[in-house]
Amino acid sequence: MELSRDPQKVISAGQIAGKYKISEHHVAKVLQQLKRIGLIRSIRGINGGFQIAKAPKEITVLDVVEMFESSSSNAPNLLETGENCFDTESCEIENLFSEINELVYFTLKSVSFATLVSPKKIS
Repeated sequence: MELSRDPQKVISAGQIAGKYKISEHHVAKVLQQLKRIGLIRSIRGINGGFQIAKAPKEITVLDVVEMFESSSSNAPNLLETGENCFDTESCEIENLFSEINELVYFTLKSVSFATLVSPKKIS
């Protein structure tokens, strides 16, 4: 999100880590993953760092969540469910979790980074 605030700006891992008071090493690892999937690009040189590679309106929260998901299913499996239903009650719970996962998936897919970084209008 930080890179989405000003798409033309180049920001270092250290700047992001300092702003949010988190480990620069961790930030650098996440930035490398984002680079690998094409959401950001790295800029070399003395004023180097990272820059968003797509328009913020083209990047969804789902794009980033999927980067961290280990599941190979289409929707993120944010709530673990059993693989088999052994009785009617467990099937009902599993169906509920499947519906919740589907709602989460489509919600994450509908929220762009442009939406997240735009100032909220108070009416």
